[in-house]
Amino acid sequence: MGRADTGGMPDLVPPMQAATGDLPTGPGWAVEFAWDGLRAVAYARPGRVRLLTARDRSVTSAFPELHVLAGKAPRRGVILDGTVVALDDAGVPSRRLLMRRTATQRPSATLVADVPVGFFVSDLLWLDGEATTALPYRRRRELVDDLGLAEQPVVLSPSWPANDAGHVLATARRYGLDGVYAKRLDSAYQPGRRSRNWLRVPLRQSRQVVVGGWTPASPERPDTVAALLLGVPGPAGLRCVGRVGIGAGAPRAAVTALLPDLGTGEPAFAGEVPAGVARDARWAVPRLVGQVEFTEWTAGGRLRLPVWRGLVAPEDVEDGLWDDVFADDGHSDDGHWDDRRWDDGVAVEGHPVDLDGPGEPPAPAAAPPAPAPAAEPPAAAAPQVQARRLEQHFVYNSLNTIASLVRTDPGRARELLLGFADLTRAADRPTDDTITLRDELDSVRAYLQLEQARFGKRLTAAVSSAPGIDDVAVTPLEVLAQVRAVVQEVVEPRPEGGAVTVAAAADGEHCVVTITETATGRTWAVRPAAATLR
Repeated sequence: MGRADTGGMPDLVPPMQAATGDLPTGPGWAVEFAWDGLRAVAYARPGRVRLLTARDRSVTSAFPELHVLAGKAPRRGVILDGTVVALDDAGVPSRRLLMRRTATQRPSATLVADVPVGFFVSDLLWLDGEATTALPYRRRRELVDDLGLAEQPVVLSPSWPANDAGHVLATARRYGLDGVYAKRLDSAYQPGRRSRNWLRVPLRQSRQVVVGGWTPASPERPDTVAALLLGVPGPAGLRCVGRVGIGAGAPRAAVTALLPDLGTGEPAFAGEVPAGVARDARWAVPRLVGQVEFTEWTAGGRLRLPVWRGLVAPEDVEDGLWDDVFADDGHSDDGHWDDRRWDDGVAVEGHPVDLDGPGEPPAPAAAPPAPAPAAEPPAAAAPQVQARRLEQHFVYNSLNTIASLVRTDPGRARELLLGFADLTRAADRPTDDTITLRDELDSVRAYLQLEQARFGKRLTAAVSSAPGIDDVAVTPLEVLAQVRAVVQEVVEPRPEGGAVTVAAAADGEHCVVTITETATGRTWAVRPAAATLR
């Protein structure tokens, strides 16, 4: 540990680092999500907070909303290991949004409001005058869980026993995370050290890449293809992210037939290509797009262990491939952002970053407003239907609720965890997509179950549908948006809570979903725009 401040609390505790490995089997381990964000250690005392990255860079002023930790700290301070996370419209950690926040050390009030962040706490290093690093991980988690920190924008990252690892892995995949952590329950916190008592277990990811060249099987056969050179578009052009072998058979034949006609004497990559690769490389005009699977991004911005999955037809190329200019910069080998690769307002290679340019996705479209409720006088307004976004406070509340249930009701916590992941996947669907009414009502059930776990006896809910309409096509989240509005604006403000029923039925050639808040007798009807009975 570093030197202590005047109150005895050390002013620097280098964070412990994880080794990469496979998921352990057997008891004695806990499993957590590997949050995609900026690793940071928070030093909090009443009235004061300091945030340092894993490289000891101060980001205190960059995240003013995290100063709430000063109001939660005991008199002699607390030191917390965690991750600063920015969530996208689907409630999933977003590297691009976090890059917007880290582009300046003093964000404007508008930027803070547009791109809020949270602090996802995973460990406790100091508590009220005493170091906790020598305590076993199991005890440190118990202490941090009992601190009462679980309130927006602070999240207690759920920690699961090893026998629930299957559920955690399944949820991480559904939620779009690229790994999990496995931690020995009896292990001490080892500041500044990399230890196999902490393992980062990467999940395989898939993405589209651009082919910018190839290395031949031998110098005597320059048109043969041994490996493809892969790139990802960035602010300066095509950035080389590695190479991948394509094996024999049909995949090799498909590429070999196309590449020679695309040969060029100039490299397509804007940045540096390793000398050992460039020496034998044959360059190609970057017109071919392929799909690869890989485990994670390395500290150098390369794909780790890529596997070629074939060419992508032009009509199937994702628009996001060309917009994803920041997605992979600054990623360290332990799964967190590496602050060494950031400079305020400047990209990794010194090229200016246009944070408000066309690379940003459009704001999600708002769901159509519900008709005025028949049970109310004409002057009464229905709850305001909000945009598709899963609000940060809902995501934080859900994760904190799940974390608290792991110790008291692990079965229910598992159920809620999977429902939460499914809900975020539903929120990530394109606005012009359609799903079945069955899937939409499953999202409604998942949402209501999470809110019931948080509200306790203050909320009761039921969801039903008439026979024969489950396969009707509806717009994603159209019904869910109105249910959320009723819960948040009608039920939540009342101390006694309320009861919500959701019932779908046929209405001529269409279907109607009726939402009733039984305590007040108010009713809202949603007629899904895409729903037509045949």
